[in-house]
Amino acid sequence: MLCDRHPDCPQPGDIAQLRRGNSISADDTDSFVIVEDFPPNGRHLVLNRPVGHPGRADWAAAVPLHEIATLTRLEPTGTRTWTPAPESDDLP
Repeated sequence: MLCDRHPDCPQPGDIAQLRRGNSISADDTDSFVIVEDFPPNGRHLVLNRPVGHPGRADWAAAVPLHEIATLTRLEPTGTRTWTPAPESDDLP
């Protein structure tokens, strides 16, 4: 399960944009929805394409946390966007 200790940890439903040169060759303007982590320790995040994306069906990818450039979360108080801090055990 994804980290729930800190509000800045990625959570299911967060929108992620990836850094340039990421492992799935996604453009840095593409948006993805976080589904969960793999393996369940937060080292890789499972991504899906957003609802309405023409290539969403049967597509998923896992990327390491350090490839996430920004996260966006819809909260009751509004939308929040931030850059996640790398976790020490995610570093090479």
